[in-house]
Amino acid sequence: MRKLIEVFGVEWATQQVIPQVLEGHKHSNYLFRMTVLYAIVAMAPVVGAEPLNNSLLPMVLNLTTDPVPNVRFNAAKTLRQLMPLLDERLIAHRVKPCLATMANDPDQDVHYFASQAMQGC
Repeated sequence: MRKLIEVFGVEWATQQVIPQVLEGHKHSNYLFRMTVLYAIVAMAPVVGAEPLNNSLLPMVLNLTTDPVPNVRFNAAKTLRQLMPLLDERLIAHRVKPCLATMANDPDQDVHYFASQAMQGC
């Protein structure tokens, strides 16, 4: 996905790819929702700040409250991977509070990965 965006450009990705990828968050099968997270990690380094901050990050934050623990802990892992690409203000005001909430999740894996991600804040 990263190579495709490099070849076809960010404008193409924001118009054609990102909206379709993000639609996967509505799918009833949790594997589709996890694929959205994997795609976000692949796209984030090449799409630039605007799509990352306005489309990709909000989707990851949305998936931190998914009913399936595997999606939630993968969302925490995704946030950890995105942090080097994010502005400190976004991390402090949006990511860190979300991870703090996730660190109290009843699922042990969600708790673990949220705590690990918090160490990067």
